[in-house]
Amino acid sequence: MKLNKKTMMLFSSLSLFIFTACEDSKDDEAVVKTIEVPATFSFQSRFDDQSSVSYSGQVVRNLLINDLKTQMGTDAGSKNPATLLSMMANDDANRAILSASGKSTVQTKYHDISTSHLNDRLDAVSDIIIPGYDTDAKTLVVGMLNEAAATGKTRASGIRLDQMVQKTLWGAISYWQATTKYMGKLPNEDNTVAVAGKNYTKMEHYWDESFGYFGAALDYNTGYTDATRKSGPNVDSNSDGKIDFKKEFNVGWAVTAAKRDLCSACGDYDYTKTIFDAYLKGRTMITNQEPLAGILEQRDIIMVTWEKVVAAVTQHYINDVAADIAGIIAAGDTTAMPGSDATADYENHWGEMRGYANGLLYNDFKVIDDANLNRIYAVMGTAPVYPSNGNFDDMQAYHDSLVGEVRAIFQASYGFSAANVANW
Repeated sequence: MKLNKKTMMLFSSLSLFIFTACEDSKDDEAVVKTIEVPATFSFQSRFDDQSSVSYSGQVVRNLLINDLKTQMGTDAGSKNPATLLSMMANDDANRAILSASGKSTVQTKYHDISTSHLNDRLDAVSDIIIPGYDTDAKTLVVGMLNEAAATGKTRASGIRLDQMVQKTLWGAISYWQATTKYMGKLPNEDNTVAVAGKNYTKMEHYWDESFGYFGAALDYNTGYTDATRKSGPNVDSNSDGKIDFKKEFNVGWAVTAAKRDLCSACGDYDYTKTIFDAYLKGRTMITNQEPLAGILEQRDIIMVTWEKVVAAVTQHYINDVAADIAGIIAAGDTTAMPGSDATADYENHWGEMRGYANGLLYNDFKVIDDANLNRIYAVMGTAPVYPSNGNFDDMQAYHDSLVGEVRAIFQASYGFSAANVANW
């Protein structure tokens, strides 16, 4: 059959329309590419050729928490809490990053990273009351900031306010946000379309924000050992001569996990690698749009292991406190009082112990039950115990309860070995 010229033109136009329409429809969809698990936390967007990883707010909050303790030492007894409260609000565009001191860094001011702050994240946990202190984390922390500026960083009862503030914030902000908030939302978030104006899905972004609160450099697994994760130096991975706080800096929980891995007399475990590997694998599965059940398996590995880190660091400082008490008793000075040289280490370690223990409250996925957690707080109390009535009876009883009862609760709750709880 012959086609006349007019029919051929119509057929040609129709073919062009169909071809063009098909091409246009492809432009509106993300190109689905299956990727292998990378060695570093680096993921290209499904929607363009740029990185889809973004968590600047988490980075700046971790730095502010880290640096508040330093600033509390500087401002102790100054009668002026303005700088401390300003750091909580991150409201000074020119404030220098204290963690950048002595380093060549890409970012030198907190606002070079983000204007995100700490106050709103503490407002989000205002319904969680810290046992013993009978108040929420924000009220406790702000009160201690003002108190430290007014009278010094050690309370008359022996509480090291700077340690309590920093460690409570690691739990109430970074740990809670990473676990309860972002991982808690994950099952209900979309993983098919990009967030408006962004190049990542909601599920991708929530996973990344949780990772941001862990505080690890992108090459945490490959660029570091536990010793260097713990105390640096940080690795200039792109060899530009500067450390990028968004990519090349270990802080907070990433450092704490490494410290607990550094225990030659402990059992066979690897908190740093377990957590980082699960973050890598889970994010890869999200990028590949794999079934939710598998993604949640990786989430749960992170949740359980991170909680063990919180418990392990608490147990570490229980051991330090117990050793300090034993040393004070061995010295035989029944007049040892808060704020003295003889009790300085004890007070420092006690603040870390109780501050980290507070963090166990801030995880809706937590393994430890409320009755056991409340018993831990009851045994620890709200301030260090000192000699009284010319003897060490109260201190010895306190020591024995920490070493005996609290250690036993941690062992039973988390399956820790006797070697671990004794040697952390």
